[in-house]
Amino acid sequence: MASDGRAVVRRAAGTQTMLDVLLRWAWIRRRTSARDIADFDSGQPLRVVGFTQSIGGTVKVSVGKGRQVARLRQGYLRLAVGEAPVWSDARGGRSATLQAPFRLKPAGGKVRLAPKFERYELVTGAGTYDLAVPKTDGKLVRHALGGGPGLR
Repeated sequence: MASDGRAVVRRAAGTQTMLDVLLRWAWIRRRTSARDIADFDSGQPLRVVGFTQSIGGTVKVSVGKGRQVARLRQGYLRLAVGEAPVWSDARGGRSATLQAPFRLKPAGGKVRLAPKFERYELVTGAGTYDLAVPKTDGKLVRHALGGGPGLR
């Protein structure tokens, strides 16, 4: 428990650090997405790494000749039972609380420079956003956000 009474958030199975990669190379078992789903259902808040262009507002970057494109930003999606999911940018301090109801639809295409990620279109009560998460964490995200009209 944290000092404010909330449970400590842990990383989901697909959100790996360099130490996690080294442990995998040494054939040491890691958490699984099934375990993440069970932990989530029992009340453990989880943090999933991801990429977005639109959650929390679009950031435009100049590509020359007066043209601008939306920049892909890295961040974390905090998932907890009974709480609205929260997106936080890894850099820049942006965050956004997502509003129910949720509908998660797979979106085609690859994530540039991230082959182990899958893309989704996240439809919320406030709008439609793009979201890319590790394939390992896809089951957890679908379970948490694709499970119905309200918060889980």
